[in-house]
Amino acid sequence: MTSRRQHSSWTRATIAALGTGVLQLSLLGVASAEEDSATEIAAARTLAVDGLKLAQAGKCDEAIPKLERSEKLHHSAIVLSRLGECQVGAGKLVEGTEMLRKVLREPLPPNPSPALSKAYERAQTVLDAAKPKIAGLTVSVAAPPGAELRLTVDGSVVANTLIDTELPADPGDHVIEASAPGYLKATSRVTLGTADKKTVALKLEVDPNAPAPAPVGPGPDTTVAPVAQASTTQAAAPPTTPPEPQHKSGNKAPAYVSWGVGLAGIGVGTAFGVMAMKDKQNLEGQCPNDSCQSNSGGAVDSAKQKGNISTIAFAVGGVGLALGTVFYFTLGKSSDNHAVAPARGFAGLQRGRAMIGPGSVQLAADF
Repeated sequence: MTSRRQHSSWTRATIAALGTGVLQLSLLGVASAEEDSATEIAAARTLAVDGLKLAQAGKCDEAIPKLERSEKLHHSAIVLSRLGECQVGAGKLVEGTEMLRKVLREPLPPNPSPALSKAYERAQTVLDAAKPKIAGLTVSVAAPPGAELRLTVDGSVVANTLIDTELPADPGDHVIEASAPGYLKATSRVTLGTADKKTVALKLEVDPNAPAPAPVGPGPDTTVAPVAQASTTQAAAPPTTPPEPQHKSGNKAPAYVSWGVGLAGIGVGTAFGVMAMKDKQNLEGQCPNDSCQSNSGGAVDSAKQKGNISTIAFAVGGVGLALGTVFYFTLGKSSDNHAVAPARGFAGLQRGRAMIGPGSVQLAADF
């Protein structure tokens, strides 16, 4: 008989507490209530009453969905406290303790109701008991620099900044996956016990079947162009004439060498020409009326030799300049023209050199 009275008294106290909690739900958050519609507040109240009754009866698996929906419609510290308590009871220690912390961060209003004060006390008690049970999981990923890494734990994305950092985790089984474009997915499974601490190391391997990345822009290798052209002209008729060869910048060194020889020839011709003219002026003083003494024969021969050298040097200089111009406008067009250049007479010329000796100037070229 006494037991029945106690049970009846406990039931009435529970119902009274629930009623007070619902009343507190309608009174808290006056500012947010102005933003919520009357329909949402009424729905939140109904869900809260049902969820609190289920939680009080120990049916947290049924209470959690109702309490979550009520909290989303209208915030209540009493509802959030009981929701966090149920999450902890269901093994979701991380999520549940965060809810309890949120409740405890809210200051109590002046003259709080007994139900609200009781909710804060229960939240602190459950939080203190759950914190030591939370496990720790550290994930290390070996990935090449620049890889677009994506890390997930139990399907939830984890920020890359948390790699190699201990993450609070619920005791139980967990699946860790790391992936990146162009690499094989790395997966690991780990089981954590209460307050357990473990580290999982993953490594990304290159996917041999991954498609090659598209080129950002045209590179120095022009072989990409025919591939792109073939993919866009498969349905087109075959061309009747061969495509134009792709011209590359030719070797203009022979032109520069020939110009150098030409300038050297002009310089040598000018120098010997000046010396020949000086010798001529001296001979005119020694040989009046074009009659020279016998001892002046050497001077006459030297003047003639200098004159001949000057003439040859000027000729070589002119040929070098002309040849350099021809080289510049023929060999400079394309390196592909070597196949047809023998008809022009300059295809095999690779380098040239000038040889200047006593009484002669020679222009040589290697083929």
